[in-house]
This record gives sequence, structure tokens and C-alpha cells, in this order.
Amino acid sequence: MTPVVVTGRHRPHEVMFLVFSLLIGAAFVAGLKPPGTVEQLMPAWIHWVWYGLLLASGCAGVVSFARRDPYRALTLERAAMWGQIVAPLVYAVVLLAYGHQRVAFVAGFMFAWSAASAWRLWQVNREITALARASEVTG
Repeated sequence: MTPVVVTGRHRPHEVMFLVFSLLIGAAFVAGLKPPGTVEQLMPAWIHWVWYGLLLASGCAGVVSFARRDPYRALTLERAAMWGQIVAPLVYAVVLLAYGHQRVAFVAGFMFAWSAASAWRLWQVNREITALARASEVTG
């Protein structure tokens, strides 16, 4: 039998980004204004998509760390990773579409954030599959 190791709760950078997403998403939804230059580059609806995805994925991710049941924790983390993939990806694409060369660094950072979240989603999916197989063997 293959041992199942749930490591998602112990990754400090993932925790940092999920808490950051929760706090920033909540602050913007509550009325915090984005920097003027960013606000001028994008239409308002993109801001709300960004805020909502940050808030929802941050909440799901932070709640997943508190869950004791590994399957439910990983399922919540999987949902959070989808938001963590889409939010920075949308932001980067819109920055490049509406911006110019000066947004290249920020867009690159957002693409890297999205790629790291996609990698973690792949890991979470593997862990969920391993848990399901282990439960079939023992169940």
C-alpha cells in the first residue's frame, strides 16, 4: 500500500498567498481603492472579477488548512487553487491587453503565481486520487 502524505498545509508560501488573497480580496470588496494607475488601465468589471476570485479562493484555502479530514481539506484546497490560477491569469492578461511595457514585470509575476497554483492543483489532484485508492483498499 502506498503511504499518503498530505503536505498542503505545511507550505508557507501557499499559506501566504492564500491569506494575502483573502485579506486583499476582502479589503477591495469592502471599498479599498486599487492604485490609480492600475484602476485607470482596466475596466471596472475586471476589478470585481479579480476581487471576487481573490476573496473566494482565499477563504476556501484558509478554511482548508483548518480541516482535519484530509479528503475534505484537499477538496477545499483544490477549489482554492482554481481561483488562485484564474485570478492572477485574468489580471495578467488584462494588464497586457490594456497596458504597455511597464506592466511586463507585474504580468510576469502574475503568470508565475498562476503557474505555481496550477502545479499545486496537480499535486492536490494526485493526493486526492491516492486517498481514494487507499480508502478503497482499506474500506
